[in-house]
Amino acid sequence: MPIERKTDLRILKTRNAIKETFKEMVCEMDASRITIRELTDRAMIHRKTFYLHYTCIEALYEDMLAELAGKYYEEIDQIAADAPFTEVNRIFFTFMAAQEPYMEKIVCSVSYREFADKFFLSMLHHNRSRHNPYAKFTPEEQNIINTFLGVSSCNLYRQWIADGKKIPLDSLIELSGQLFMNGVSSIL
Repeated sequence: MPIERKTDLRILKTRNAIKETFKEMVCEMDASRITIRELTDRAMIHRKTFYLHYTCIEALYEDMLAELAGKYYEEIDQIAADAPFTEVNRIFFTFMAAQEPYMEKIVCSVSYREFADKFFLSMLHHNRSRHNPYAKFTPEEQNIINTFLGVSSCNLYRQWIADGKKIPLDSLIELSGQLFMNGVSSIL
């Protein structure tokens, strides 16, 4: 039987301090202004301590987004792999609406777009690895279909945030599902 190793409490506290400080900084500033020096000063840790956990600031972004992607995978994996797109759409918007403010900023701010795009791409790849309803199309056609669905979902979410979430989440899910399944002609 393998020995289960527990992570040292000091390591957990330090990682938590780094991540919580990072979240605060994301909410306050553009990506280009977040530096290791500023983060370590705010988290009250030494720069060398940061480097024990991450090789660079981008590695911290990757870790944070991988953690969130894992939580999304847990949610989406609870439905059947071949669930209708409307159900996948519901999971996506429900998951995104439940995120902390820093994630809204990462998804919606242009300065964080590179990281948001990687996050959404990983979500799409996970969904396609479970089930590919577009397998009969050429790879190039699948790229177009997946780009349409991915970019549209992201931008609908971004617009919902920009509009102050005035549309109830259930209405957003229903409207976006109709648009995806039937196109604009379905609502005219």
